[in-house]
Amino acid sequence: MPISTTHNGHAAFDVRGDVYVAHVKKGYEDRERHINEMMGRLGVSFSYMLDGDISDFTPETEARYFSPDISIPMPARSCALKHLLIYEDIIRRDLPGALVLEDDICLSSRFPEIFTKSMQELPQYEHPEERDRTMRPVMISYEDTRLRFVERSRREKGRVLYQGDRDRMTGCYYVNRAAAETMLDQIKTGGGLTMPIDLFHCRMLRQGKLQYLWCQPTVATQGSHNGLFRSGIYTAKTAWEERKWKFKLLYRKFLYLLR
Repeated sequence: MPISTTHNGHAAFDVRGDVYVAHVKKGYEDRERHINEMMGRLGVSFSYMLDGDISDFTPETEARYFSPDISIPMPARSCALKHLLIYEDIIRRDLPGALVLEDDICLSSRFPEIFTKSMQELPQYEHPEERDRTMRPVMISYEDTRLRFVERSRREKGRVLYQGDRDRMTGCYYVNRAAAETMLDQIKTGGGLTMPIDLFHCRMLRQGKLQYLWCQPTVATQGSHNGLFRSGIYTAKTAWEERKWKFKLLYRKFLYLLR
């Protein structure tokens, strides 16, 4: 069983499927406290994905999920594996999909409201043709970490989901079962993962194999970018770099309002 440490509560929003948080078995206790407190305030049931730590890697694991040509650092490889294990669990449990969070994510107070609205809009993307009941592979990004937003000219009152043309990282997204199946099939038939998980999502989008939606407004930010935590994968940001990122966030939001 790849899932453990489940916290139960009364969901403050309707999730079609389950909620997973990618975390490690040992260490990063500050992130665990943050997640427990935040999800407790929201009253949301979730499960930690603890398998896929660096210590869990074996030659068999490498051969099953990764290309021999992969060159990304082990922390990024471990992060990617946790996401892939979540996809496998979605399929094993026959879930319609899942909300996937990384352990440094910060959800805004509007998250329950916006997420619920996105779940109401999702079926029109999964089944764009009324008579076709085949589920289309769909992923929804909710975060602003990549500083990418929907242009004001495309926004419609009351609507929160829009077609995206690039990835927006993997701190907070919903993935339906069809998308999980499609990505795992690509890993199996394509010779294994060769890049970080967010870039893999982007490649699937560019190849037309995955419908990647952006949520507007964004309602999540990775704490390793806004200064709450230090990155567990890449070089830690300085205080100046964190302030600069926050300034860019406000500036980019303003720019997208002009488009």
